[in-house]
Amino acid sequence: MSSIATGNAHRRQLNQVFNYLKDNLDQKIVLGNLAHVSGFSQYHFIRIFNAYTGETPFTFLRRERVVQGLQKLSATQDSITDIALDIGFESSSSFNKAFKKVLNSTPSEFRNMGKDRRDEIIYDLSMTPRTKEIIMTFEMNLEPEIINRNETIVYATHERGGDFKEVAPLAWEKFLQVMPKIKDNIEQSEFMGIGFMDVEDTKKVCDYKAALSMPSNPNFEIEGLKKQVLPASKYAKFLLKGSYDNIWIAFDKAFEIIGQKGLELADLPCLENYLNNPEITPVEDLLTEILVPIK
Repeated sequence: MSSIATGNAHRRQLNQVFNYLKDNLDQKIVLGNLAHVSGFSQYHFIRIFNAYTGETPFTFLRRERVVQGLQKLSATQDSITDIALDIGFESSSSFNKAFKKVLNSTPSEFRNMGKDRRDEIIYDLSMTPRTKEIIMTFEMNLEPEIINRNETIVYATHERGGDFKEVAPLAWEKFLQVMPKIKDNIEQSEFMGIGFMDVEDTKKVCDYKAALSMPSNPNFEIEGLKKQVLPASKYAKFLLKGSYDNIWIAFDKAFEIIGQKGLELADLPCLENYLNNPEITPVEDLLTEILVPIK
């Protein structure tokens, strides 16, 4: 459990940096400020940032600024100079230089592309090198199994709003702090993530819970966890193999497949059912059920 808690703590601290960077794209940013926001020393900050993203903080910053520029170029008729200054470049020429280095094209050339191509470029550039590596190892069945789950009593910690990769680790960090208090036998329990997804952007969740089912003892309380009843429902079940970092990608793909099949979504939370103990299972062998509620 300690390695999971450490990983979640690192993600939480780096998420503070990501939010700071995105909120201050138009400001001058120095390494010392970023390390201070993270809570790490400069040395450890650079090392951990690179491990989680595959790029340096300032490569990340340049890419994020260019992504912001791409979005503005695609969605507005603002001048290139105004966009450049708005996202933290000193001039249109410095924006053009960074743009050319990242995309090998100019802002004007990008603006003249078709919308689908622009969206494809923005999506690709929005991902860190580490995220792209994760996607390359993505492994999930593309033909869902339609199942029915019985009513399930769960005990959960709770986080609200934001990016899945930000919210879920916070909920699980809280959950792991409560685990030592649980004295009952949990061999038959399920460890589950419970989230209301934004169908338009499945990386976003409005509400997320890290939860444990207790089928053997439905009547007791666990200090620090809130009891909830998940109603019986039908789900489209996908099986994801590999890193938990792939879960938001898995839901993205699951919603795409469900739409293609004409299945109608039910107004219930999506579930992740973790089938292995990540402390003893190699990352590449982890199995997670991706459950999307349908009518």
